[in-house]
Amino acid sequence: MSDNTYREIMHQPEAWNDTLAYLEKNPLLYEKAVRGSFDSFLFSGCGTSYNLSLSAAALWQKITRTPARGIPASELFLFPDLIGVPGKSYLLFGISRSGETSETIRAVNFFRDHFSGLTVGITCDEGSSLLSQVSVPVLTSSAHEESMVMTQSFTTMLLTLVYFAYFRVQKENYLSELPGIFKTMISEYESSIRQLGEDLSFEKFIFLGNGPYYGVAWEGSLKLKEMTATPTETFHFLEFRHGPKSIVDQKTLIIALTSSAAFSLEKDVIREMHDLGATIFHVGRESLNLTSRCLEIKLKNMTIDDCTAPILDVSFLQFLGYYRARAKKMNPDEPRNLTKVVKI
Repeated sequence: MSDNTYREIMHQPEAWNDTLAYLEKNPLLYEKAVRGSFDSFLFSGCGTSYNLSLSAAALWQKITRTPARGIPASELFLFPDLIGVPGKSYLLFGISRSGETSETIRAVNFFRDHFSGLTVGITCDEGSSLLSQVSVPVLTSSAHEESMVMTQSFTTMLLTLVYFAYFRVQKENYLSELPGIFKTMISEYESSIRQLGEDLSFEKFIFLGNGPYYGVAWEGSLKLKEMTATPTETFHFLEFRHGPKSIVDQKTLIIALTSSAAFSLEKDVIREMHDLGATIFHVGRESLNLTSRCLEIKLKNMTIDDCTAPILDVSFLQFLGYYRARAKKMNPDEPRNLTKVVKI
């Protein structure tokens, strides 16, 4: 059994450092688009890249104070009147690890023919079709992957989009600190995540996230599905209380990604689910102060906030999927029924 998935999860700090160095040395490649005048910004992809789009759009709007939206690539050409309106100008970020995803390429071409604005393509594979069909190509080659599932490609492309948001408003960022924080936290928490992932007594997995963490919650959910063939569900925190909480019992694992902005309410939801019998896997800056059935990863570094924590959070969820796959004697490099590139 090969182990590309684990190597690529662990390689994320190097991919982030390389990508930040590349972006800082080549601002002319993307400055015109990223700092251009547009009415709104669209982030689009498929699968993991769609989850990435949800978080990227939330973070972009939070940082730049301009309207942004994450959409599945197919929606752009299937229901264009629900995506854009006449007379408005858009910047579209088309996101695809391989740069060969058929819906994303079709969306970029459709946008060029029917919308006003520019296209930016972000991919990890050199020479891909996407890079040749956009106004501004961005290659994050340090995050190239051999594994089927997307791990370092997700975080590196999300890091790139957050970097662009800060670049647009000419605001200082602390992204260069993330690689060191990742290494420190993984050395501290990997064994605990492994123990949780190897516990096969859990039958229900619920991922919770708000705002910029919602797309990351979906991505953690997808990683568990892909690597372990485990059914999962994803909700906003408060939405989970409106009916779905009826499924919670002692065999439920709640994966909670809390924010600084909404922690007081998120904490109440988590505590309620804990009282109903669930075990909690919590990642956030504040402590829940639960004394049982809780693995808590506390983001202690003061430079980590709701704009940078989502990049780190997803890494811990990747480890959860990886170790559960190994416990179930499944190969995370070769998930069932999947292909590395999806073409229609």
